[in-house]
Amino acid sequence: MKLLKLFILLCITTVASAQPKLGGTTKKAWSGVDTNQIRAHVVYLADDKLLGRLPGTPGYQMAVDYVVGEFKKMGVKPGGENGSYLQKFTLRKSSIQPTSVRMTLGDQQGNIDSINRTDIMIAAHPFKSSIQITDAPLVFAGFGVDLPGIHNDYANMDVKGKIVVILNEAPKGMSSVYSTHFNGIGYKMKVAKEKGAIGIITASANNMRVYNTGGNPVAPFPVVPLTTAINSDNTVAYGTRYTGQLDLYISTSNNFLRELFLNSGKKFDDVVAALRTGKQQSFELPKKLSVSYTSTYTDVETYNVIGMIPGTDAVLKNEYVVHTAHLDHVGVGRPVNGDSIYNGAHDNASGVASLLEIARIYINGNAKPKRSVLITMVAAEESGLIGSSYFASNPTVPRDKIVANVNTDMPTVIAPLLSIVPLGALHSTMMKHVQFAASTLGLTIEEDREPNENFFIRSDQYSFVREHIPAVNCKYGAKSDIPGFDLDKYVKEWRAKYYHKPQDQIEGGIFNFTAAKTYVQLNFLISYSVAMDKERPKWNEGELF
Repeated sequence: MKLLKLFILLCITTVASAQPKLGGTTKKAWSGVDTNQIRAHVVYLADDKLLGRLPGTPGYQMAVDYVVGEFKKMGVKPGGENGSYLQKFTLRKSSIQPTSVRMTLGDQQGNIDSINRTDIMIAAHPFKSSIQITDAPLVFAGFGVDLPGIHNDYANMDVKGKIVVILNEAPKGMSSVYSTHFNGIGYKMKVAKEKGAIGIITASANNMRVYNTGGNPVAPFPVVPLTTAINSDNTVAYGTRYTGQLDLYISTSNNFLRELFLNSGKKFDDVVAALRTGKQQSFELPKKLSVSYTSTYTDVETYNVIGMIPGTDAVLKNEYVVHTAHLDHVGVGRPVNGDSIYNGAHDNASGVASLLEIARIYINGNAKPKRSVLITMVAAEESGLIGSSYFASNPTVPRDKIVANVNTDMPTVIAPLLSIVPLGALHSTMMKHVQFAASTLGLTIEEDREPNENFFIRSDQYSFVREHIPAVNCKYGAKSDIPGFDLDKYVKEWRAKYYHKPQDQIEGGIFNFTAAKTYVQLNFLISYSVAMDKERPKWNEGELF
């Protein structure tokens, strides 16, 4: 908390130089937010007829057409491909054929055991329909990270052609944001690939569960149906889960991890304890693994939707501030209290409605940003930040001209908005723009009170961070204007009842559209501040991003 307060104080001394003028037409813009417009957008996007907006379905296409229609009515310029509002890409669902899976484990004495167990989850490779790995050596590689000067699990280790076995943890002493980033499977696979490994096995050191499985288990080998985006030549996959960097990804239990240590000369608990004190604990395991399986694929086309507010400065108009909100939800699923349509009114029809209103006040309010602003509705966030990952890797504008991302995901507008948690802002000069917007609206800035929820890497701003673009996602703070009212408890109770359930809808739901107005104003002022500042946002000195 002391670090946050100190940083905010420093921001206050510098924000005046970056602060755009709020008089005249600009003030008219940000003060002219229309809650009726916001509500109308949510009502349409969360209607049963859209069937939960699952990408690749007619319901999602209805949401795409709606946003395009609203852009056209407002006069927002196309920001997509070939002069359109759309960025098309292929969404692929990869499924392993359960009966095709063969797995054997050999030891140094030539003994071979056939593995057939339900605590091993195998993820389908997104563009290799047949995987055949024979007698690949296993190497324990600690946390699977390589952070120069901090912690390197690969120091003096040769993992070329081998399968690395790693713990689902990150080095101690890091902030929650760094811990979640460096414990992410995308990061760990990237490092393993760079070191020459062909596969990765992950497990928790603390319990028996299979980590981050996703999908539904199918005995005797639970296999994970995988959704990714695929590029046109079928060689690169996009998302934050398994994207085929390595030939094999297995998530397994603490039980199986301990079995791999047998006859290694190492005690599992001692290795884990030493590793958590910062000591490298990487070594060859006396095992070789053989794995084979086949997969089938289902491909559908889907879209990101992108509008543009052109900048007015002769030079800065060629740079871009990107607003994002995910347009999708999870479709039709298991009935809850007789309802099987997961409408996603808060998640994330409210976020899309916020961006549409931001676009409207930019246009109708006659705000004239120096930099151009992209209003981007991305697909397949619920499947692993896929649409934003695809856009951040293949933007419709030059990637090096994107200066910042302002993401809006499930604002949770269920109570007065009096304070905010700006996820990611502390790591870059985006904080001064957040401070400017918050101070303009009289909002308090707070620390993340739920670091273990990993919110920073669970929404679309993370796709931009992975491309080294400063980003922020403002979540609700805990400040309340009702004495004794516990807003944190209220939000958690709301989440338990509505989050990813059919009950997340307008009818019978909880919405505070006055708070939605404040939230729209906040995000507009952040992007407008960035768009008017002569300096691009930049990471703070020493940041690992």
